[in-house]
Amino acid sequence: MAPAATSGGGSLPSGFSVLASFPDLLFIFEFVFAYAATLTYVIHAVFSLIRWKSS
Repeated sequence: MAPAATSGGGSLPSGFSVLASFPDLLFIFEFVFAYAATLTYVIHAVFSLIRWKSS
C-alpha cells in the first residue's frame, strides 16, 4: 500500500494551534451559545411546568 500524499508538505496542527484561525474560534462561540440557548429553553420549560402544576 502506498503512503498517503500530503498537500503542501506541511504537518497537521495539534493542540491549541488547531484553533488558530478566526473561523475555528467562531465555531467554539457557536457551541457555547447553542448550549446556553438550549439550557435557557430547558429552564423555561421546567418553570412553566411548575407554574402549570400549581394552578
